[in-house]
Amino acid sequence: MRKLTQLGVLLLIASFTFVACDNWVQNTEPQIDVIEDELLDDPEQIDFLITGVQARFAFVWTQLGLIADLTADQLVFDEVMPQATFPTYREIGSNFRGVGNNTVFTNNTVRNAYNPLMGWRLLADDLLERVERVEGLDQATLDEASFVGNFYGALSRYMIGFYFEDFACGEDAGIGTPAQECIDDFGGPLNAGPVIRAADMAVNEILPRLEAAEAFATPEQVRIINTLRARMHLFLGNYDESYAAAQNGMQPGDEPFQSLHSVQAANEYFFAAGDGRIQVLADLRFADYIDEDPDEANRILIRETAGSGGEVRFQQDMYPVQASPMDFHTWQENHLILAELAALHGQPGDAEGLINEVRASHDIGPVAGPVDETLIAEERDKELFLMGTRMFDLLRFGIWNAEVQGTPDVDGSIAGEPVGPWRGIPIPNDERNDNPCIGDPTAEGC
Repeated sequence: MRKLTQLGVLLLIASFTFVACDNWVQNTEPQIDVIEDELLDDPEQIDFLITGVQARFAFVWTQLGLIADLTADQLVFDEVMPQATFPTYREIGSNFRGVGNNTVFTNNTVRNAYNPLMGWRLLADDLLERVERVEGLDQATLDEASFVGNFYGALSRYMIGFYFEDFACGEDAGIGTPAQECIDDFGGPLNAGPVIRAADMAVNEILPRLEAAEAFATPEQVRIINTLRARMHLFLGNYDESYAAAQNGMQPGDEPFQSLHSVQAANEYFFAAGDGRIQVLADLRFADYIDEDPDEANRILIRETAGSGGEVRFQQDMYPVQASPMDFHTWQENHLILAELAALHGQPGDAEGLINEVRASHDIGPVAGPVDETLIAEERDKELFLMGTRMFDLLRFGIWNAEVQGTPDVDGSIAGEPVGPWRGIPIPNDERNDNPCIGDPTAEGC
């Protein structure tokens, strides 16, 4: 009986093989969600490609922004919440405390941001290359494609060069003293090449593309471009250049530049830090800000939630639903850049007046001064809540938390232990395994 069974299995496999060879492939309908590359070299497909580049921005930014806010101290992974179970969030929130490189470089949350980011950069570059060879494009479409390809190509390179790092800054970086050298060492690769440090990425890759995009930009888009320039130069310590850009940056009345989301392309904060699933919480200091001045609730959008033992905690309410748009740049950020430059770095301007104009936009009363480093850092903390910039301020002002945040004495919690050595986001193994230049810039071809 056993031999007959084995024979039957073999006959079944053989018969399926013959059917597969002769009929199966021939009778399969063509895929409807795939298009051959050369078919995209058609004027009618360029609008589709433009939309694809813009949509990928939304997917990447919400993933990366969440990681950046968790790497810094605006979001906290806290096991006091019953659904806080992802070890990848714990690793990021602790700056990879006590975690070996074999785990650091395989963090799936990081991989899920890094790989789409690299794909998005290729899509933006491909759009520019494609419109050069496509014939019959009308001028309006050509101009839009040229703006989108250059602007989003610059934006993707900003995220690669300013958020990632190939080695840890060190456990003491930014704790008690500024760590500009840590920001300077941030960077990532392009096209399986060596790591391009943040300053070099800005000068050689980002700024030229922003200049090219400006030729096709509306006046509002030009101001967004200048705010991005001002932000990058501020982070790099190029204060004259930051001032020159911010002078021409976003103005009161300008709409925020945002990533746009939907149920199909959801805002990640909803699923990691909102009603979708609360794994990461707003740091408790944001509730303290509101206790000190209730009007701060106009811009710090949080709401009370309960931990496993009834402990009062706070979840973010900036992005309450899957379709919540996410701010990337605002005129208020541009004002705070100008205020910092005036107060701390010798540039002209009324720092107190700029800060109070930002506060007034949320119906918050004025500050009385003095405008010093502490006030600047605090105003940026409140105004840029969940906008992915806090990690740079923690390093620039030397105020990185020395200990892992969260609730101690909860199963699995490492809250209260010294933070780990990572300040940027580690370049994951997907890149490290395929790119010989990571870790060895002297390797052949690097």
